[in-house]
Amino acid sequence: MANTFTSVVRQHWELALQRNLEKHLVAMDLATMKVIADGTVLNIPRMAFQSVGSYTKYTNVTIGSLTTANDTLTIDTTSMITFPMDKIDVGDNYINVIPKATANAGYKLRQQIDGNFLAQYSNASNIYNVNGLNGAAGAPVVLSTGASQNISEVFGNSQAKLINDGADINNICLVVDSFVLNTINTLGLENGYQVADEAYLTKAQRGYKGQFLGMDVYLATDLSCSVVLVMATQPTAGDTISILGQTFTAASPIGTTAGNFLIGADVDATRVNLAAAINAAGTTTATHVAVTDPSKFLNFVSATDSPSGDTLTIVSKTGRMFPSSVMTNASNDFQAETIHCIMMEKGSIWMALRNNVTIDERDEPLSLVTNYFIYTRFGITTPQEGKDRMVDLQIQSKSAES
Repeated sequence: MANTFTSVVRQHWELALQRNLEKHLVAMDLATMKVIADGTVLNIPRMAFQSVGSYTKYTNVTIGSLTTANDTLTIDTTSMITFPMDKIDVGDNYINVIPKATANAGYKLRQQIDGNFLAQYSNASNIYNVNGLNGAAGAPVVLSTGASQNISEVFGNSQAKLINDGADINNICLVVDSFVLNTINTLGLENGYQVADEAYLTKAQRGYKGQFLGMDVYLATDLSCSVVLVMATQPTAGDTISILGQTFTAASPIGTTAGNFLIGADVDATRVNLAAAINAAGTTTATHVAVTDPSKFLNFVSATDSPSGDTLTIVSKTGRMFPSSVMTNASNDFQAETIHCIMMEKGSIWMALRNNVTIDERDEPLSLVTNYFIYTRFGITTPQEGKDRMVDLQIQSKSAES
């Protein structure tokens, strides 16, 4: 009987990583793309608007002054994926895993660039939350559907603010995640394109989904998301929090179970240990054990402790974290999670990519191992004019725990 190799036939994977980036980066459709041919810094001069005065016949006027300032776009980030491969494995394995590993690296690089690009929400001059547009700081707004829907108000007022501030009404876009897109769809998206149109096909690959209130709507999986964990009371061994499908467990002693973090001398020390477990999720130390899948965390998730507030703020650049906790003390819990959708005039955020994605191979001198380095260099900034033409839409993505 003949052997069947259907499931192990070599796969052909696209290796044109740069082309893949340019095809699928949401940022490529929304950014002002710049080329920095020499060096790493591009100066972006700006000038304040002059005041309009009045003139009286035969009377000297006061000469106004020009006020200038400067923003900069700097190529300052090198994102890299690495992996080793021994030539013995290459010969022994019927499946060539290098193309697949390389393709996965390209996906992670795209995720990193889009995540950093969309994290520019934090520079927006305008914020919409539960207190409305540019009201007091507060909880995220909850989108409502049905007869009492507030979707038109949230997005309509934000759009009106940008138009009032001088944004091009025909160039405003909205970036949302799949859950918010579903909510918007209750009111209906307008197409505004021809499916066979080449320009549409390019936009669709970069997340374009149609129009809402005349704005281009883009679906992004790498929007920033933030949540606050209140932990004012020392947790008990076995208490857990879960984010992005990974569980972190309070332990004393530390043990060896993936995701364990050490209960410290007091609750402040314990929060510090938990923050370290999240920020270095792929490393095992004296105070925490690495999680089973650190790829979801490294360079994408950060945790910041606030000793005075007895809180831990966790931010993700890969969308919703779906946080949950099981705590002995019920006061230790997550507040409402916020997804930071963005409304802006296209081009508000500036970005530069340095050359193409580079694949570098380096052979070990004393073994048959080849190390692969896949990397790209880029820079992102939001000039002042871009900040003024952007709204951070703080939308509740998960309600607070009770």
